[in-house]
Amino acid sequence: MALRIELNGYKPGIAKFLAYKWNGSADIEILIQRNQDSYYLSGLNQWSPEKSWHTLADMTVEHEQLTGLVGEWLVDSLLTQESTARFLVQICDKQNENYSDRGVINIADGVMTSAALNTVTTMSDTHLEPEECVDVIPDDEKMDGETQTIYEPEIEELVEPVVEEVVTSVPTSETVTEETLTQPIKQKRKSGLIFGLIIAILLLIVMGIAIWYFLFFQNQQAKDAEPAILGQCSLSQVGDDDLTFIQKCLQTKPLTPMIIQLINDAKKAKKCNIAQRLYANQSQVNSTIAILYAKEYDEKYYQANSCFEADKETAIYWYETALNNDPDNKDVKARLAELKK
Repeated sequence: MALRIELNGYKPGIAKFLAYKWNGSADIEILIQRNQDSYYLSGLNQWSPEKSWHTLADMTVEHEQLTGLVGEWLVDSLLTQESTARFLVQICDKQNENYSDRGVINIADGVMTSAALNTVTTMSDTHLEPEECVDVIPDDEKMDGETQTIYEPEIEELVEPVVEEVVTSVPTSETVTEETLTQPIKQKRKSGLIFGLIIAILLLIVMGIAIWYFLFFQNQQAKDAEPAILGQCSLSQVGDDDLTFIQKCLQTKPLTPMIIQLINDAKKAKKCNIAQRLYANQSQVNSTIAILYAKEYDEKYYQANSCFEADKETAIYWYETALNNDPDNKDVKARLAELKK
């Protein structure tokens, strides 16, 4: 049964570690694996392809809840990763080596790196100067014994502006004839028809441009780009650095079928590192690839190959990742429920 693991805020560089449904002792060690490249945390901001176990001291267990504090070696190492990174934590009971469990770690918003200590300021660092006191002498005391002179402001004479009346001649009923009534109406009708024709012509032009763009221009662009994509994503382009090859391929923004084909080609060519990295990278944003990755470990779908081995917990991890992007997928939900029994 997968654990529910959380990191909650405590202090900068320190967090509270929680693991629910833990049936072991408080004497534990943990293994942390990130999803991008399946590397393991070996030290502060250090990741390695080799497994590295870490002992957590001063932990307690109560009502199947494992709790304790973890330091910056874990907090800083996780928070400095990419925002899309996810981490699988495996916990092993040191008093019972046959018992271990795992789960995806959830990091709360209140968790802060140790660098946050440099930005914390306190009110004691500020010093407020007292306001200067000013003696206020009442006006009646000031004027005692003195002669007060009052100056009255000069009032300018207000002159109302002269408004000239503008008289607009209004035609009387005698001047309005049948011709003056019908002529503007005819002109409006003619101008309305002309305006409508212009709008119709403009709409036709816009529709023609849109059809040309979507049916011909984009298709031509896609055809022109296809050889470039195939070239960058061909296994023949693989050099000494698998990661560089993957980055150049993904920069061409290949479609999902092309990525799946590249993964299958890498498996056949026994270039397992490329297949695993592509799976791990694309599964974060593509539920289709995440489901295929989970099936690589799911015993129900597993087919023997040199790159993957059936593993129930890893299958659960990638099925849960697929649900993050496709939460309404009934097939994945059903398979997860079956695996967690």
